[in-house]
Amino acid sequence: MKVELQFRKLVKPSDPTPDHCRKLGLSFIDDLLFSKYVGIVFYYRARESTHEIDTLQRLRCLEESLSETLTLFYPLAGRYVEDGLFFDCNDQGVEFVQAKVDGTLDQLLQGDLDRDLLSCLSKFPPPAANNPLAVVQANGFNCGGLAISLRFSHKIGDMYTMATFMNSWATACRSGIHEVAMPNFELPSLFPAKESVFRQWPALPVQEKFALARLEFSGLALSRLKAASNSSDSTATNRQRSRVEIMSALICKALISIDCATKGLPRPALFSIPINLRERVQLKIPANACGNFFAQIITPLAVEETEPTFDGILNLIGEANRNTKSKYAAVTDASALRSMVVDSWRDFVNILGRDEANVILVSSWSRFPLYDSDFGWGKPDLVSSTSPPIRLVVLVDSPVDGGIDAWITLNQDEMVLFKQHPDIVACTS
Repeated sequence: MKVELQFRKLVKPSDPTPDHCRKLGLSFIDDLLFSKYVGIVFYYRARESTHEIDTLQRLRCLEESLSETLTLFYPLAGRYVEDGLFFDCNDQGVEFVQAKVDGTLDQLLQGDLDRDLLSCLSKFPPPAANNPLAVVQANGFNCGGLAISLRFSHKIGDMYTMATFMNSWATACRSGIHEVAMPNFELPSLFPAKESVFRQWPALPVQEKFALARLEFSGLALSRLKAASNSSDSTATNRQRSRVEIMSALICKALISIDCATKGLPRPALFSIPINLRERVQLKIPANACGNFFAQIITPLAVEETEPTFDGILNLIGEANRNTKSKYAAVTDASALRSMVVDSWRDFVNILGRDEANVILVSSWSRFPLYDSDFGWGKPDLVSSTSPPIRLVVLVDSPVDGGIDAWITLNQDEMVLFKQHPDIVACTS
């Protein structure tokens, strides 16, 4: 399937940013994060209601409403000044790319998404200081379908910020900018960066021979897993297991089994997942607080002569989640919060690239309203991660039945074994 770039341009806010908002400092969490881009793609099939709407007309509406939305999300249209550790909200704009795909959206969505094709639908810009902080690419298909990708520099925001921006932009396109709730960018003033914790991030273990797969876990399959774990442990805490905990335990068990088989000996495993701190701490956080406000939960998973059981892994992950949430719920001042978050990120950085351990990175986008992004031609039929080529699992709520889609990036040999693992087959067939 060929993707032809038609044009690219900078889209600026429709109204200039006031002078008193031109300089935005970093929060201490912004300062912890790398400048690399994270991305997401929203897929919209052509519907009868859109047959009357020309694709070019929809693209014009996207561009115009993007410009209006940037007046509210003005930091995205600025540039990161690395030497000064601040964002210059100078209205230079976000990059808007229009592309044409020689094929239909159904052809793309049937089976696994090809990672090379996905990278063409959503280009990764290099993390340079003068590059846009956000890149949008609108891909039109022969059938009239659209795939809209969004790339954010991680310095400017987390997944909550990306979801808030995407839904705000969709609302502006569908109903007008007056219907969009005002975002808030006060986190840097509430939790300012003081001194840099990391002078330089370690090199991420990026490889080219990675495969991407989408595995669909139905709500029924997750309910059965939860019921099976409850039958072996009748405690109240076990009955409170979340879908993300259950999915994480299932994936960890499979990857530990594969690691033991391919390495020929058991290695200790480390499981890491981020936690959104909004509504987790007792500190006053403004509504719609955009930026970075999350930490990492790292759970050691001991692998002895025998592989850990699903229930054993689930209990460890659940206990780590409960303990972490309790600790953050008890935080009452910014200094204590900074200490806890910095420690979590220091632990996270220390595990990256550790050859002596089986490092399992999971990112959960569950409960973010990603399927609410209706630009006026219906909600997305699918939302996908655009993971860089690192060993990573991204969990996204399924559009139907309370299930979860796991977007998994593994090396090609691991991917074959993962798809054939009996526990994975039993929950996805």
